[in-house]
Amino acid sequence: MNNNNSLESPNLPRRFMKSALLLAIIASSSNALAQNQNIEQDDEIEVIEVRGIRSSMAENLAIKRLSNSIVDAITAEDIGKFPDKNVADSLQRVPGVVISRSGGEGENVSIRGLSSDLTLTQLNGNFIASSPGSPSRSFSYSLLPSTMVKSVEVFKSSEARLDEGGVGGTVILNSRTPLDMKANSGVLNVEYTYADVTKEYEPNFSGVYSWKNEDENLGFLLGYTNQERTNRTLTGNMSGGGGWRWATSSDLPATDTNGNEITDSTRRFDALEDAYGNTYDDVWAPQVAGVGITQEARERVGIQATFQWRPSDNLELTFNHFHFELGQDRTTSQLMIPEWKYNPDYLTGVLLDETGTIVTGMDFTSGAGGSEGNLEFPWILGSYTKEKDTSDTYDFSFEYAGDVFDLSGKFGRTEASGGPSESFNAAYKSGQPASRSDSGVNENAASFAGWRLGDRVSLYADPALLANLQSGVAGDPDPGSTGSSFIVSDLVEDYGQLDLDYHIAYGIVDTIRVGVKYRKASLHRETNNTFFITQEGANRIASGDLDPFSQGAIDEVAYQWIGGMPSLQDVLNAESEQNIAGGFDVNTMPSINWQKYRDLVTSEYAKYTRREPDFVFDIEEEITAAYLQADFSFGDFRGNVGVRYVETQTQIMSSDKINYFLDDINDATGEDILGDERLVDVETMTTRSVKDERFLPSLNLVWEANDSFVVRAAAAKTMSRAPFNDLGAPEQLTFISQEWADDRLEFRGNPVDQGWSGSGGNKALEPFESVQLDLSAEYYYGVGSAVGVALFNKDVDNFIVPLIITSERPYEGFTNPFTNEEIVPAGNITVTPFTTTANGTNATSRGIEIFAQHSFENGFGINANYTLNDTNQADVSVDGEKVGESALVGSADDQFNFSAYFENQDYSVRASYNRRGKMALGLADGLTVSQEPYQQVDLNASYNIIENLILSVSVINLTKEEARTYYGDDSKDRLRSSSYSGRRYYAGMTYRF
Repeated sequence: MNNNNSLESPNLPRRFMKSALLLAIIASSSNALAQNQNIEQDDEIEVIEVRGIRSSMAENLAIKRLSNSIVDAITAEDIGKFPDKNVADSLQRVPGVVISRSGGEGENVSIRGLSSDLTLTQLNGNFIASSPGSPSRSFSYSLLPSTMVKSVEVFKSSEARLDEGGVGGTVILNSRTPLDMKANSGVLNVEYTYADVTKEYEPNFSGVYSWKNEDENLGFLLGYTNQERTNRTLTGNMSGGGGWRWATSSDLPATDTNGNEITDSTRRFDALEDAYGNTYDDVWAPQVAGVGITQEARERVGIQATFQWRPSDNLELTFNHFHFELGQDRTTSQLMIPEWKYNPDYLTGVLLDETGTIVTGMDFTSGAGGSEGNLEFPWILGSYTKEKDTSDTYDFSFEYAGDVFDLSGKFGRTEASGGPSESFNAAYKSGQPASRSDSGVNENAASFAGWRLGDRVSLYADPALLANLQSGVAGDPDPGSTGSSFIVSDLVEDYGQLDLDYHIAYGIVDTIRVGVKYRKASLHRETNNTFFITQEGANRIASGDLDPFSQGAIDEVAYQWIGGMPSLQDVLNAESEQNIAGGFDVNTMPSINWQKYRDLVTSEYAKYTRREPDFVFDIEEEITAAYLQADFSFGDFRGNVGVRYVETQTQIMSSDKINYFLDDINDATGEDILGDERLVDVETMTTRSVKDERFLPSLNLVWEANDSFVVRAAAAKTMSRAPFNDLGAPEQLTFISQEWADDRLEFRGNPVDQGWSGSGGNKALEPFESVQLDLSAEYYYGVGSAVGVALFNKDVDNFIVPLIITSERPYEGFTNPFTNEEIVPAGNITVTPFTTTANGTNATSRGIEIFAQHSFENGFGINANYTLNDTNQADVSVDGEKVGESALVGSADDQFNFSAYFENQDYSVRASYNRRGKMALGLADGLTVSQEPYQQVDLNASYNIIENLILSVSVINLTKEEARTYYGDDSKDRLRSSSYSGRRYYAGMTYRF
């Protein structure tokens, strides 16, 4: 017999079936919509369809109560009715779970203070490939429509039978199947959404239909979701150019606001001096202050097709196909004030924090030096991107239930591709030097500008800025900051597994589980560029007369270098950016109409997309795993013990590159230098093969102290593989010659540092490894009501930290092959900043979780939990040399969730409050990078208009909260970013049949 929303316990000894049955009956009978239950003679359990918040929460508790591991669960309140619009948003209410957001929507999940890359997310027990351009092991929940999800299990303690990869934890998403649903049942939902940052009404549609024959041995299910949504994120940003620098006239180490030395900080400004002779020495100053708006038109499509056949009472066959698609057409518009004018000719004011060591504001005036200078900023820039990400999973499974053993198998493929099909950026300056202006004198669209810091970035400029630009004053094209570079990737994994459960019932052992799994994954990641070139250049590429991989040759036909950028006055929006509801403050914000910009460029130039031979990496992983697990019970105790063996063979290939910027401007003529005299690229190929073998033991023990009180203990060794990008990212080094730096200062008024900078991955990264201990106690005292406490401790090795450091390394030297001039002599070089990742060692994450859930007889209920997480400052090393200390990246100090609801037969209302504490993000030039605490309030309500027809409304981020990050633990005045993604409203109708 099969009923919808069944609570099955195939992995528990039969003696616990009655407990499961009791809880299920209580859960269903407590709700006015409950129906008759049917109990078979062999104590097998089937539970009828559950509806309503209270019944759903009771079912969640039943799953937790009966598990042999430390597990939290979320179940759908009804067909196609998950508790939130996004599965990640529901998961944030689970104790110890923190989510990250994109455009205000939940995207990634982390568990108990570890980063989202350490959370293994599976669909029906297997990895789901998702590849939003830059590939990740962390599943992007923005791809997955919640209407397809029946339930979610969050495993916080490991079992040998579970796939490795979840040092933080494992999230298993369970989809619906037709033989577990009523024949000809389903749901249709139509909904509109509105956001205060977009002021647009947009539709969503979803539907599920399930059929099975009268014999209930053949069925199919179809699910479809289509959602259109515009995201608009408002961001103040102080991280440009590498973030903050120490401005000083001495060689002494930088210090924090308390006078403590920051010995790992190496990036410097000279001491600041304003137009009035004031000097600001030994202070922190940002390299760029900016504000920006990202607008993204998203279209999500989700398709599920499931076919089931039960040829006999013992055998069930299932075939699934899941297709997820996310289209993202995106523009960014930015206004920035860079460090170009940190000198007495322009700098008229510097504000400091109360300690006198952090710059919190700057003012600039074009004539501060006594004569009209080329102020150049605000710098107007942005980008245009068209992107589509897809994910497809095909799997076939069988389940055979014998008298003394169960045999199951699953074979499939999951594949994803993603990234832009076109992406470019462009920039203009608000000033124009005399050498390029029609008037022959310096022109400034803004005669003054500046910025301030508080809990967000406030930027101001001359109110006449937009009108002056529209009338043709200044608007100097910035070809050096105009171009293209974007990442695309393809990820494929084939898998197969066999599992045998032998019900031995010998002594204390109830079931012996053995299994094997084989996975082969292939990842290709490359960088593409969109060029707009002359038709003659396109013809020469087609005929083979022009080498498209010679940047010098491309620059000679690329529109930005031959005077082809549109006039700024022709592409500006008619009005300054409006509706700045949060994130930053600005008095005027000119922005570019990016579609008009593209139309003007493509009307004159041919689009050419180049697949780069460099900035490429490939990773192949071959994973073989086997496990042995025993489920046991004796007296009031039950649990499991086992070991998993994992062998991983990894091969990494990346194409590295060195860029030599030689000469920018012809000193005699003032014209741009093009071709190989301007820059030279040198490419190399690097490969590395690694074999890793690990034994991962685990133990879970449950003590049923009485019918209401459960105590759990767990111990396990777990692992997670390093993120793809951190392993494979190609290394890119850039050398700026003294001649180039002089030209940028003299002719462009845009100073750059002479010397080396760069970034790259780390092929020597070790897999994360954790030894973890858990202890918990749970008291179930009523219908859908329980309280509990859990202690956890994770000793983590090889955790990965993003870094901005100074790298000292030997170098063999470089001679320009075209001129035979020695550019860089052989010897040691200093690369600063160098952005990379490194392993940390001997980290500890320990904490406590407390939860309480109570259902009142009058229809009210509450659900609350609190997690306190303590992580130590662990050592971080590169090539065996310590470069700093960091907390576990992605770890949050604490988390608190509280939900209150009321429901009856006609309507339900729920309010939810979620707060995440301070989160560690990494290191930047000796300073910790952290995200400050974030809180959010959401409201949901529904009303049963008639039977099976429901009106629902929701408000997300009711209190209009903003997210903020900053540099350093000593002060919040070194703001890194502040962002606001809006308050969003939903209203819709759902029909169930």
